[in-house]
Amino acid sequence: MLNSGVIGMGVGLNHAYAYQNHRSTSLKSICDFSSEILSNLHSDFNNVSKHTNGEELLNDSEIDLISIASYDNYHFEQVIKSLENNKHVMVEKPLCLDSSELKKIHKVYGESSKSRLSANHVLRTNSRFLRLKNEIINNSLGEIFYIEGDYFWGRKSKLFGWRAEMDYYSIILGAAIHMIDLVMWLINSKPISVQAIGNNITSAGTNLRFNNFAVILLEFENGLIAKITGNGGCVHPHFHGVKIFGSKRTAVQNLKEAYFIDSESIDEATVKITEPYPQKETRAKIIHSFIDSIIDPSVDPIVSDKDVFNVMSVCLASEEAMQTGNKIEINYL
Repeated sequence: MLNSGVIGMGVGLNHAYAYQNHRSTSLKSICDFSSEILSNLHSDFNNVSKHTNGEELLNDSEIDLISIASYDNYHFEQVIKSLENNKHVMVEKPLCLDSSELKKIHKVYGESSKSRLSANHVLRTNSRFLRLKNEIINNSLGEIFYIEGDYFWGRKSKLFGWRAEMDYYSIILGAAIHMIDLVMWLINSKPISVQAIGNNITSAGTNLRFNNFAVILLEFENGLIAKITGNGGCVHPHFHGVKIFGSKRTAVQNLKEAYFIDSESIDEATVKITEPYPQKETRAKIIHSFIDSIIDPSVDPIVSDKDVFNVMSVCLASEEAMQTGNKIEINYL
């Protein structure tokens, strides 16, 4: 039985429930800066210790597995401390905020013989995206030459809280990362270079000083191009838009429907994709598969440690491309 803890009870609340609902974990501790939030959660976690200081969980030798769901700028230090204390780590995106932090985590993780690492890239569990991945594997779409992945934030007010108070907030690391991971997972490939541009038009005059919109162009070795957006300023429901263009078929996920385009004739073009979306009830599978991989190392987690480092390498190269205006070759750890 693994004793688990969760730091950050926003999205971390879902982590806590996932640990409670797995046969091989016991939720020992939760943490949030807000004592009011912890108090309101008492009925769901009445036998769980509650803390307002994350250090108490990081230093607790009885905690084997820790979820880090705190604000983005705390992730690096909390991941490092967890690894140094031989804990398994499930982290919300992003793993860290810059290349030096990523290299440090990679080094410390490589020196640890006991810890396992994963990240909560939840779109991999959605049945609709699993269907698209299988269609690509089975060559139903033919040779893929272009993909669009659009992350519509749809909750603009959230940009003006703790994110605006950070020294730097990245819409790529905070939003577009989901679509970058999704595309890499769908086609099981890593891009070799990236170009990017962004703006902050919709947050001008607010306390958010950083780009809240970014467009990213990823180039893959076989020539495939993927366009990714992180759209924080949109007037739009929260949504993950996808278009996949193959030599035989096109797949489209729009706000109202999803379908395959099988013909150039408008009357015979579409075949509906009926698998559910957003299907939030499946998202605990990421954490459950990670637990299973710790208990039995022969089990592959849905999100591996290599996946985590690869997607962060792409995101940080994309951030560099946006800041410099240059095409950036992507270096992987």
